[in-house]
Amino acid sequence: MRTIGPTQVCDHCTLRRTLDHVIPADPAGPLTPLRAVILAAEPLTTRRWLHRSQDLLINLNQGHITLNHPTLDALPHRHTAEHLRAMLISTAILPPDPAGRVRRLENSLDTLLTDLDPTHRRTLTRWIRWQVLPPLHERAGAGLDVTNSVPNARNKIERTVAFLTDLQTHCRTLDATTQHDIDTWFAGPGAARWTARPFLAWAQERKHLPSRLELPAAYRGTRTPPADAEERWATATRLLTDDTLDPADRVAGLLITLYAQPLSRIITLTRSDITNAENTIRLRLGPDPLDLPGPLASLIQTLPVKRRAGTAEQLPNAWLFAGSQAGTHINAGALSNRLRRIGIEPRRMRLAAAEQLTREIPPAMLSGVLGLHTATIAKQTGQSGGNWSNYAAART
Repeated sequence: MRTIGPTQVCDHCTLRRTLDHVIPADPAGPLTPLRAVILAAEPLTTRRWLHRSQDLLINLNQGHITLNHPTLDALPHRHTAEHLRAMLISTAILPPDPAGRVRRLENSLDTLLTDLDPTHRRTLTRWIRWQVLPPLHERAGAGLDVTNSVPNARNKIERTVAFLTDLQTHCRTLDATTQHDIDTWFAGPGAARWTARPFLAWAQERKHLPSRLELPAAYRGTRTPPADAEERWATATRLLTDDTLDPADRVAGLLITLYAQPLSRIITLTRSDITNAENTIRLRLGPDPLDLPGPLASLIQTLPVKRRAGTAEQLPNAWLFAGSQAGTHINAGALSNRLRRIGIEPRRMRLAAAEQLTREIPPAMLSGVLGLHTATIAKQTGQSGGNWSNYAAART
């Protein structure tokens, strides 16, 4: 309750009064479809968001600012812009923007390269235009998810800028780079330094970097040992029985521990991937639906979990693992961190599951039911000691 003079006004009424000032019901404006969403949300935090964003919302609703994706791209506060963009798309005020992440990366290039001298900036810009951006445009144009691809590309660019900036600090240009410069860079801490290697290889091919220099082999990472069978089954039992754990974490953990599913696949599961046929709950991971055991079937039907009562949560979301913004799914890194907080190492558990599955089930069946790539299965089969090369039974 808020007290205004002698009168008490409930929080929902206060929210409505604030909203009537920012997005009035009459006359109707382009943002009018947001009113019902905002009024259904938790009033205190929603009212604070309205106060912070009121100038932008008023100008968009009154037509003083053009309502489109480039306008949102130009806003100074990226998180605010993305939160609003997601709501506008979910309410059909704006159309979807599949190439938006790539466009925003392109728009940020001047800022990313600002510390480089003109020669380095020109060289790096050529690499970005010809090597980094085309695959991203191709994925976005094909309707494929670039949620992870764009941050990975940005990281490559940032690490390469850091290498070139380090050269400039020592008053050297790319064509004057020494073997000591290369060795010192890659001897530094962090695997992220290896993301500069594609640029250096390209620069060497184009004669921007001396051909006599030796670049280290591509980074392969440290081999992760799989969890042992006892740890894997103990983890599965815990996830199936521990009701104190978050249902989304339990389902994600079980899909990894039992079915060797990668996080990148888990986060893209939707409600339409779940079917109920003759009282059997099935999940589509590959071409053939997978019958789920009772406890997991019950858990997965509780998803997505509504964690807050904000504006984003008032809009429909088909993803089983919903993100914090309207109509989005959770990021793979965020889900991985959540699982680690409850003592589950996703990669170790997935390797253990894949190792056992490839020993017991023919690759064709694994590919059909679990959606695992045949090449990956074949490699894992060899590592686990399985041999299905003579398997010729017809799939049923």
